[in-house]
Amino acid sequence: MQQFSSTGLAKRRKLIESEWSQFVAGSVPLGSEAIRRDIIGSWQRSAQIASIQQGQAPADDAYTTSTLWKESILRQAAEREQEQIIQLAREGELVAAIADASGRLLWTYASRHMQPKAEAVNFTAGGHWDERSVGTNAVGLSLNLKSAVTVFSSEHYQPFVHDWVCYAAPIIHPQSGECVGILDLSTTWKRHTPLGQAAVTELARSIARCLPNHLPRAELEIHALGQPQVIYRGKPIALPQRYLEMLCLLVLNPQGLSLEAFHAALYGDALASTATLKAEISHLRRLLDGQIGSRPYRLLIPAWADFIQVWQALREQKTNEALALYRGPLMPQSNAPELSEWRYCIDAVMDQVLDTCAEPSLLVDKICQNPAGSDLVRARLAELIARPRLRW
Repeated sequence: MQQFSSTGLAKRRKLIESEWSQFVAGSVPLGSEAIRRDIIGSWQRSAQIASIQQGQAPADDAYTTSTLWKESILRQAAEREQEQIIQLAREGELVAAIADASGRLLWTYASRHMQPKAEAVNFTAGGHWDERSVGTNAVGLSLNLKSAVTVFSSEHYQPFVHDWVCYAAPIIHPQSGECVGILDLSTTWKRHTPLGQAAVTELARSIARCLPNHLPRAELEIHALGQPQVIYRGKPIALPQRYLEMLCLLVLNPQGLSLEAFHAALYGDALASTATLKAEISHLRRLLDGQIGSRPYRLLIPAWADFIQVWQALREQKTNEALALYRGPLMPQSNAPELSEWRYCIDAVMDQVLDTCAEPSLLVDKICQNPAGSDLVRARLAELIARPRLRW
């Protein structure tokens, strides 16, 4: 990649170093044309949350990071581009990194030139490079701005990366518009090139195009209103109704359930032994890779459930949010006592909400979004349409 002249880079670095020294000494260089506004803004945020450190970024252990990378939607999305990224890092004497939406590096590859430098500052898998952890840097700034950035030399807040230049771009989910991670390419300041930011931007877009259409809300995602569906680590899994009922009860009881309480919530007075329940829990645990704890029984992974979100929206009087999520009654075929109570409560409150809805257009939009949707919504729309002299 084409580079700037060494003389011009040295002059630029010296000027920025002077401005940075003044800033950390308490003088704010707001009028300086040498420092971009986004860098000054980041310096100001950094001064409030990140002290000047000696050495390196904080980091998680290798096992934790490896597990997170293995389970991340970014891993599969980046698979097609990894060889190109690795080749670019080798030829350009770069270190490449993919960070999650919190700024934690999940995967890195360093050229022989950059590897010891990256290891010295924890620019490796597990390193935390959000602004709160290390102040101004390309990963943290790109997360903050949701755009591609370059951070050159002393534009970094921490002195231990003043010898670096870093290019970063957000990985934006095409459907949701959510930033799910950051791609970063970094090298030493003397190798700064005007093509660095363009390269990282294009690679980040290529990764984003390979993301799954459905962006998981949590590691375990439960849709139990209307047509049931369970999504585990980004992939739908087929479960019998009994197992879905068990998952709903575990989500409703994050503190955990004893075997007796679980049995009462699931079976009530029905004839079923606790041994049967224990066998079913064991089978469900295997399907979820062991992510159900015991004594008490509880989920060991983050979970999201549509019926809980609807209930929270109803309690907070967020009518539009509740309407958007509501797809029908909570597991209408279930006879589990606790789920039956929840189904009654949700539908009763939803019925009250619909009774106060005087806008047929909202209900029509709801049905258009989900043609197989709620009978409650259809009934309310029919009632409004039947009114005389209805003005749309």
